[in-house]
Amino acid sequence: MSHFEERMQADLQYIRDWLWKIGEDVEGALRNAKKTLILRDSDLAYATVLADGPINRDSRECDRLCHTFIARHLPGAGPLRELASTSRVNVALERVGDYAVTLCREALQLSTALPEPLANRIDALFDESISILSESRKSFREGNAEMAIALMQMAKRVEGSMDGVYETLYAEDEHMDGATMMAVFVVFSLLKRVADQAKNICDQTVYAVKGIAKIPKTYRILFLDQVGSGAAQLATAIGRKNFPESGYFIASTPGVAESLSPELQEFIAKTGLPDEDLVTEQFEVIEYDLADFVVIVSLKGRVEDYIENMPFHASALNWTLSDEDDRTQQYRVLREEIQQLMTLLAGSEAG
Repeated sequence: MSHFEERMQADLQYIRDWLWKIGEDVEGALRNAKKTLILRDSDLAYATVLADGPINRDSRECDRLCHTFIARHLPGAGPLRELASTSRVNVALERVGDYAVTLCREALQLSTALPEPLANRIDALFDESISILSESRKSFREGNAEMAIALMQMAKRVEGSMDGVYETLYAEDEHMDGATMMAVFVVFSLLKRVADQAKNICDQTVYAVKGIAKIPKTYRILFLDQVGSGAAQLATAIGRKNFPESGYFIASTPGVAESLSPELQEFIAKTGLPDEDLVTEQFEVIEYDLADFVVIVSLKGRVEDYIENMPFHASALNWTLSDEDDRTQQYRVLREEIQQLMTLLAGSEAG
């Protein structure tokens, strides 16, 4: 290795270590914020707020180091991608530090201790968010893209768990004043944002290692239908054929699972649609997974006819088909609706 290469690697390692220190300080601020909320430690809250100043200065210095490195070494593709990702990770960590400050300030607004169910929820959500952030930082430092991709799914689970969090919050409505309720709501929202920033760090890990700007998202769509209709199975077949990469489609009917009817099987074969695994799921069986879906579509009646409480992060659509439509007309209507939906969700990446 030449002297120039040794110098470049030494400078690059210095920046890595600097970014790691920022992450350690940010995680420490989050842990302090957790203590201020659970233990009601006002002294620690104020100390954490003031300690955000050095984190911000270190973040600005990291930015300067990245720009200086690029100007001095004119790096090739690999190091250049790492430096670009480092700048974005630096921004993500600085924002998480700001979240920790806001969490402490919200804790200072609480006049009484939180009800135990909420305190337990906050405690668990803090631990999960900090864990995901810590592991995402590790994946970036080690250049482990596979680890980063796996962590993205964990970050999504934090978002999905928010439905249960809000239920707990509403259940405690009678025991809290308005100011406390608002403060707790802000706390939950900020912890979700911590997980979002961890996911952003994972995105940057994949970019730095593989050069992939962003992993294409797969949107989970659930079609609800009545037994014997077959429209949900047809919609699922259309979605799977036209959007195999950007969509994951499932058909469901209440009460019982249902196989393809001979008539529908013949029509699907004639149109060239895939017929693998087109059995409708029994609705009650998959009910606990509803929060995993981005969009829930009713093809007979309205979504609320099937689902009493919609998941917080899912959207409901009603595409009720006419009873007079034959299969060919159903196929045309559903193909157009699914095309519009997937274009709305995924844009140019839909196809």
